[in-house]
Amino acid sequence: MRGESLPSNQGNYTISLEEIKRLNFFAYLEAIGASLVKKKSSKYGRYYKWENCRLWVRYDYKTGIYFYCNLSLAGDAGTIIDFIQNHILQERNLGKVRRYVSEHLHLFA
Repeated sequence: MRGESLPSNQGNYTISLEEIKRLNFFAYLEAIGASLVKKKSSKYGRYYKWENCRLWVRYDYKTGIYFYCNLSLAGDAGTIIDFIQNHILQERNLGKVRRYVSEHLHLFA
């Protein structure tokens, strides 16, 4: 829009894809309303129910990356980047994932 100043971070999303993969996926799922099912969780991973999904999420201690598997839909698995693309944005655009995460960093704490 003409005449209006843009926010200082407009178009400047400096978080890398590797940094996104290391954000706390457990905290993010709880922030967006997923419910942890403690009886089906273990030391190897956590089981969440969210909308129509049954999610198994694990943390890889060697790499520091979180991985998920949607038990309700075969082939729906990957990192938090894949989750955001498939379930939040419903679009496979890494630039939009970086923008979304930058604008919603408070959900990962």
